Amino acid sequence: MKKHPFLWIILSFFVLNILNTFFLIYTVLNRYIVTFHHSFISIICSILGDLSILGILFLIGVITCKRPKRITIYLMIVTFALNVAIIALQYYTKSYKLAFSLFNFSIIKNPTGGFGKNVFLDWVYELFIYFRIVSIIPFIVLLTLFLVFRKKLPKEIISISFKKIACSFFTLIAISITTYNYYQYSLKKNWGMSTDYAQYGCQYAGVYNYYIGEFVFHIDNRNIYTDKTVDEEYEGLKVYNKNEKQYINILDKKTYSNKDKQTGILKDKNLFVIQLESTMSFCFNHSYNGIEITPYFNELFKDNNCFYFENAYTTVGIGNTSDAEFAFFTGYHPTGDMTIAWDFDEYDFQMKTLGDYFNTYSSYSYNPTDEDFYNHNVLHEQLYKIDNFRGLQTFEHDFPREDNPEKYLNYWIRDKAILEWAALTAKQQHDSGFHSLSFVETITPHNPFNDLSNDLPNFTVYDYDISSIYYQLTNYINQVKYNDEMLYNFLMEVTNPKSEYYLEDTVFIIYGDHGNSLSKGAYESLLDKDLTDLEYRKILLNIPIIFYDPSGKIYNSLNPTEINTILTQTKSNTDMFRTILNLFGIESQEYYFGVNMFSGEPNYSYDPKNSDIITDDFIYNQKNGEWELFNTNPLDYDLIDYILNFRKKQDNYLNTLVYKSPKKKK
Repeated sequence: MKKHPFLWIILSFFVLNILNTFFLIYTVLNRYIVTFHHSFISIICSILGDLSILGILFLIGVITCKRPKRITIYLMIVTFALNVAIIALQYYTKSYKLAFSLFNFSIIKNPTGGFGKNVFLDWVYELFIYFRIVSIIPFIVLLTLFLVFRKKLPKEIISISFKKIACSFFTLIAISITTYNYYQYSLKKNWGMSTDYAQYGCQYAGVYNYYIGEFVFHIDNRNIYTDKTVDEEYEGLKVYNKNEKQYINILDKKTYSNKDKQTGILKDKNLFVIQLESTMSFCFNHSYNGIEITPYFNELFKDNNCFYFENAYTTVGIGNTSDAEFAFFTGYHPTGDMTIAWDFDEYDFQMKTLGDYFNTYSSYSYNPTDEDFYNHNVLHEQLYKIDNFRGLQTFEHDFPREDNPEKYLNYWIRDKAILEWAALTAKQQHDSGFHSLSFVETITPHNPFNDLSNDLPNFTVYDYDISSIYYQLTNYINQVKYNDEMLYNFLMEVTNPKSEYYLEDTVFIIYGDHGNSLSKGAYESLLDKDLTDLEYRKILLNIPIIFYDPSGKIYNSLNPTEINTILTQTKSNTDMFRTILNLFGIESQEYYFGVNMFSGEPNYSYDPKNSDIITDDFIYNQKNGEWELFNTNPLDYDLIDYILNFRKKQDNYLNTLVYKSPKKKK
């Protein structure tokens, strides 16, 4: 090595930077991603693609720097930049469960909403506690080699043959283009979904090669362009339409109808919806280390008029909270990679939403952060047809912070305060003779799940025997536990005729928007057992959906012997759309695809991020073919094909609807 230190530096540059990409293409090194099958050809293409880019960068250094010492410094700078990029991409996969793509970069439009400082501190912590810092090893090795051998590096200018350099450049460019073209060919042949083109690209074209294609040449590999019109794509969904007098359910092969014994039983009732931030089902009806997390709601579930769907799943994509809104208001699965909040800001498209169907109601929606956070103020009023969207700025006008500090949690509106605000408005509308639709979003628990014991009154920190390195999960559960009592007290108050917040003739829907993205190790520590990757992702997708109907009309429409089966069936957050239309007796001429959650009709859920399909019988992942059975029934491949075909057609419709609409004038 003493004789050839410069060669070792060059070798280290190539080998270590190639190995660093494995954090983005192998699940064993990054539990937040689901990779496609690794084949011999995908591995070879990935390595060759990245070698070609590193080779081009190296040749640029040789041409511009010429001397080994300067070239080494150049390689260190390049390596440091690549290492930081790899770390940043790891953080992205943790937050969004997808490989990063330039074409879903619209998420940076979101103001921090007050979370920026806490998230940054959490990232610094994770650099060490989750060993993300190891991605900087290539730079450290090169720096060490440089410091040790800097005096022994040749001082003479490297002799450069123009012919050899040109041939090398053309060869490397040819390899880059060949592997990239093979990736595009394989993607179109084997993967028809909108999402995961970036993950596929990293595995088949190489991480560096793929991102050079996106950033430098702006190559768009999204599956969003078809020859069909919006109407033609919409017509393609007809075979899956459940807004029919008779249709056959693909799961149990039984005949169902768009009208049943629950149709219209809640007609003219008021509707109050609470979308809970990051709230997940593993907290409900469970105790950990002898501590019951949600004792108040567990007691409420004993009320015949409270229905907790314990086997419901979220279908959000990178939009997270805004995707949960989209699924609720439209009944459609988000495509996964589309940020509907910001695409609506760019394109002039419309689709039928709950706001259209409740157009005779006085409707209000509430969010505890900046009113332009995720484009809420535009999206809710213009797409979801809510009469009035209210957020932090309106609240600060109505309740000045200096006079009402108890109504704020750091930068945001406190959950209790925003719920009371919404309830008081709904009561005023009812007293004025209007039916009301209220949609309220809470703010806690929210990533990065910091300790709120100094910020909330009577907040108690409980010990769930979770390893201290997973402190975020402990903080998260304590926040859910705190909200359990707060939400229960709120429901008791708004259903009490003597309360100033009494909401007469009102039905309540409460549901979680998405999981909390915490690590697999955290849940293994909580549950004291090893989890498969599928079990882990199932936990993160499992959200509570709760219907509370104090009038008893829903309960009286059901056969008591069927209720337990209904509440344990697999459901999706998209099913609420169909259920609400049915319960309120609202007729539509549009297609819908969910089930009435109280009908006993079985359904499935699909995760657009990781491509997990969940039914009562199994969970299956299309990307890598992994699956687990929940009973003795065999894996139903016909059902899987049906679900995947529906997803492709629905993605095509939404993409065509959005991206073929005219651009909005700014």
